[in-house]
Amino acid sequence: MAEFFPPDFGLFCYLTELRKEEFWKFKELLKQEPLKFELKPIPWPELKKASREDIAKLLDKHYPGKQAWEVTLSLFLQINRSDLWTKAREEISNELNPYKNHIKKKFRLIWEKETCLQVSDDFYAETTKSEYEELTAAYAADRAGQPILTVVLRGSQGIGKTTLLRKVMLEWAEGNLWKERFTFIFFFNGCEMNSITETSLVELISRDWPESSDPLEDISQPERILFIMDGFEKLKFDLDLDTNLCNDWRQRCPTQVILSSLLQKKMLPESSLLVALGVTGMRKNFYLLQHPKYITLPGLSERDRKLYFSHFFREKNKASRAFRFVRDNTLLFVLCHYPLACWLVCTCMKWQLERKEDLGIACESTTSLYVSFFTSVFKSGLHNCPPRQSRACLQSLCTLAAEGIWTDMFVFYPGDLRRNGVSEPDASIWESLRLLQRNHDRFTFIHRCVQEFCAAMWYLLRQPQDNPNPAIGSVFQLVTAVVTQAPTYLLQTGVFLFGFSTEKTTNLLETSFGFPLSKEIKQEITKSLQSLSQYDPHQVVVNFRELFNSLFETQEKEFITQVMDFFEDVNVYIRNTDDLVVSAFCLKHSQNLQKLHLCVGNVFSDDCGSILNYNQKLSLWRDLCSVFTTSRNMQILDLDNCNFDEASQAVLCKALAQPHLSLLAGSACLIPTVTDPIPLCPKSHLIFSAPTISGLEVPWMLLRYLGDSSARNSHNASRLYNFASSLGNGVDFFKAVLHNPHLKYLNLHDTKLSRGEVGQLCQTLKHPMCNIEQLMLGKCDITDEDCKEIASVLVCNQKLKLLSLIENPVMNEGMRMLCDALRYPHCALETLLLTYCCLTSVACDYISQALLCNKFLSLLDLGSNFLEDNGVTSLCEALKHPSCNLQQLWLVGCYLTPICCRDLSAVLISNEKLKTLKLGDNNIQDAGVKQLCEALKHPNCKLENLGLEMCQLTTACCEDLASALTVCKSLKGLNLDWIAAVDHDGLLVLCEALSHLDCALQLLGLDKSAFDEETQLLLTAVEEKNPHLTILHQPWDNDEYRIKGVLI
Repeated sequence: MAEFFPPDFGLFCYLTELRKEEFWKFKELLKQEPLKFELKPIPWPELKKASREDIAKLLDKHYPGKQAWEVTLSLFLQINRSDLWTKAREEISNELNPYKNHIKKKFRLIWEKETCLQVSDDFYAETTKSEYEELTAAYAADRAGQPILTVVLRGSQGIGKTTLLRKVMLEWAEGNLWKERFTFIFFFNGCEMNSITETSLVELISRDWPESSDPLEDISQPERILFIMDGFEKLKFDLDLDTNLCNDWRQRCPTQVILSSLLQKKMLPESSLLVALGVTGMRKNFYLLQHPKYITLPGLSERDRKLYFSHFFREKNKASRAFRFVRDNTLLFVLCHYPLACWLVCTCMKWQLERKEDLGIACESTTSLYVSFFTSVFKSGLHNCPPRQSRACLQSLCTLAAEGIWTDMFVFYPGDLRRNGVSEPDASIWESLRLLQRNHDRFTFIHRCVQEFCAAMWYLLRQPQDNPNPAIGSVFQLVTAVVTQAPTYLLQTGVFLFGFSTEKTTNLLETSFGFPLSKEIKQEITKSLQSLSQYDPHQVVVNFRELFNSLFETQEKEFITQVMDFFEDVNVYIRNTDDLVVSAFCLKHSQNLQKLHLCVGNVFSDDCGSILNYNQKLSLWRDLCSVFTTSRNMQILDLDNCNFDEASQAVLCKALAQPHLSLLAGSACLIPTVTDPIPLCPKSHLIFSAPTISGLEVPWMLLRYLGDSSARNSHNASRLYNFASSLGNGVDFFKAVLHNPHLKYLNLHDTKLSRGEVGQLCQTLKHPMCNIEQLMLGKCDITDEDCKEIASVLVCNQKLKLLSLIENPVMNEGMRMLCDALRYPHCALETLLLTYCCLTSVACDYISQALLCNKFLSLLDLGSNFLEDNGVTSLCEALKHPSCNLQQLWLVGCYLTPICCRDLSAVLISNEKLKTLKLGDNNIQDAGVKQLCEALKHPNCKLENLGLEMCQLTTACCEDLASALTVCKSLKGLNLDWIAAVDHDGLLVLCEALSHLDCALQLLGLDKSAFDEETQLLLTAVEEKNPHLTILHQPWDNDEYRIKGVLI
């Protein structure tokens, strides 16, 4: 990218400042200096007698533009005229840079015309001093050799991110910031990006490039470039980590690819970034950023607020009165730390003071604050107009706002205003009231939130006779968007819509406006939510966080109770205390809940950044846990990724221990997040797991819970831990298990249990009051020594039916103790899962003896253990015995070969009780399959499911399989996944058998996508011909994960 250099006249001006001896030395050095820049020297005869004016012309002739100045600046330093070097560099980079001049004019106009809080430069500099210091330090020039920092300016909506970034652009353009650090700074705005579908980086940059300048051709110093990105919440598209990134700044790509490539340092990796992210932007885009440094905007301090009031009201008496009023209202005073809220409050009070009214502002919710602001503005501007005229004026403004919100438009032109009925006089009224602002022929609302408020008010102003506006969605469409997968630009409008649904708000607005408003909104919202609750959860996923925020806005308990009763299955992620407030408020009014999936972030620690004290947070948590009392049909509780301290855990355990609670099951485990949520089994799960990255806190909803400012701080939590790695006070947890007679399922998967905790658990399980039937202890660090305690449970607890010990070092010795318990006559265990338990063929001897004695064990999983053929031979001896009652044997990944298939075949013929045999991931080969198929064809074989995935099979085995499929009447499921060595001809043989009238198979495990198009068509045709047959990839995986406690 070319820098801008003055012409030869500029050179001459600088050369005239050289003394005679300096000028002569300059000419002497000029003989050789160009060689350093790989330039051809000017002949000495031309230099020797040249005057200052001649030298300037020679430099421009031989080294045009940039080259002449590079040589000259280098010589200034060599003749000890650093003052001229500094002066020239500053002139080049500032005064004679057309781009900087253009940016200075553009952002000075924006600062003066389009900034909500119009304050003096001195006031703004004082209140943002620390932020400027942090920005300067982050991009310090001496760090240019270090990896480039990506700086994230974070804070909630209305905290001042956009204002600061605009001011930063102006300060740089005026030469007050980053003089020596950045030659160019480019500002990208989310709203503007939405209108560009495909572009290149050079095109984006050129949009602000002065027409009088040379076109962009090259970027020579990318490390001296800063990209500022604002308005990510306004983007219509998502930025994707998996996008095909681009490293060519000239190449045209979809806009999201360009932005993703810049953020992920694929394009111009040496450049710097300054990115503004709100709560939603952080949640959606933080993972794209490379080693970011975060700067959090704290909002206005108490001193800043007082200064702002003085600046806003100008008259000392008015400023003092307004400030006292706000300071005496704790909720309102805290709220005013947001610059936008501070402006709204001051504007409202300004109109009230001018009308000589008592000061009064409602601020129980977002909507109530904006209603106070808007009614105050309305009284000052339209109060004297006839109701019909004021209604038409207001409705046209709200139509403009709603159309803009639904079409993602925030900048309007005269044609947009005329189309929506906003006349020039109306526009002037709204401009004088500071709802609209004008910049030449462009109009914008004073702030995006004001536009969102007006857009929601459009629904109140609708009348039956109005012509429909196709650009504006219905109430159902807006509610659906907000509580499902809403574009971020619709969210706040939806919240305002819920706020307008209350009778209190509607009456207040009608009184102020002087004309009636729609009373149908609440009914429309209710019908919309009832309809959404009845959709298939796989098709429509309700975002309960947004639903709760919207319901909380109403503050109407009856309405919230009515809505919550629509939903039996709720999924909530509490990232911060704001989420805790709204979730507790809504869940405590839920009476019909059956399944609750809850994830709790780091909200109970002292360093979570909350404005609530500890007792207030604990009180909210009690409110949330009261859902176990109010919802008497609660069956499933899934606590995934939860952080609790001891006090909050005690609250939970006390709630779970209520004797009337009908919770069927509980589990503390880590659930992998690699799959989407799935329907839960009718046994409940209480699941705790590791914390995720918390979003930023937006404490609006917390304000109504603030106590007196002098309230003492509560006791500190003694320690913070998470259930995935510890049970903390295990005694409380196990008491909860014991005292809940309905709890049937306990899942502690991936919870690290100490020896003492295993002992406590086993003591609980042996208590007569304990009704646990399914116990998941996978990945709990259970050792062979712990197995003695577990074995004692199996001996005395006849209620326990399923035990999962997967991925624990049980070892052969631990297996021996478990088998001793299995041989006990009263042991009622039906399912034992031992995947990855470090077992060998020695353990099979113990298991064989147990199988001969145990009357109840029906499913045994020994997968991924080093059993080998010898171990299976030992098992088969027991399986062939008439007293063995085992129905399912899982031997996946046990290092088996064709040798063991002879014994297994004998079992299939002699044991009619065995229904499922899983042999996947073993070296069975075609020879082993041949023996098994012979057994399948025997009339005594009653096997129903056979797993042969990843067994090194080839086309040669297909004839044997086809023969078995047409003879065996009992076989319903056959897993042949991952049989890459079987070609089209082999599958053709199988498909002929599958189409045979005598084939009883209902489920075939195959990945159709792994085969060529011809084979895929063949398999599809077989499915269509045989409606009872399903061909499915990994057909048993989910069921296996559920029964092992990995999924619920």
